[in-house]
Amino acid sequence: MNYSPKKPEYEYPPGTFFIVPLDIFEKGLSPNAFAVYIALAFFSDDKGQCFPSRMTIGKHCGGKSRPVVDKALKELEDKQMIEIERRYKDNKQITNLYTLYDLTDKKEAMKHLVKYTHAENGEPLDYYEYY
Repeated sequence: MNYSPKKPEYEYPPGTFFIVPLDIFEKGLSPNAFAVYIALAFFSDDKGQCFPSRMTIGKHCGGKSRPVVDKALKELEDKQMIEIERRYKDNKQITNLYTLYDLTDKKEAMKHLVKYTHAENGEPLDYYEYY
């Protein structure tokens, strides 16, 4: 029998990353809430907002069920790490809008991650150094 690995659902270029605040490790989160926060950070835009379905969140957290995702979202909301705006269209609930408080301005946060480096003669180099 020939085995061929399943192609990933998403293709990411080498070096692709996203940011999360370092103090997430000090929040005392359950493993599920930690994973859900990471998934939300992955989906969030430069304003720290996203609207994935709970099923999609669970899928990106290793196949977590909707009740597990719901409990993790409540934990994150109770710890004031996220805001959940429940949205409706035609009297039916659609995906929630999530705002990650620590990522409300990812562009500003990126400035702290990336610094411009200069050659010894003071000339700017044409790459960024990550620290």
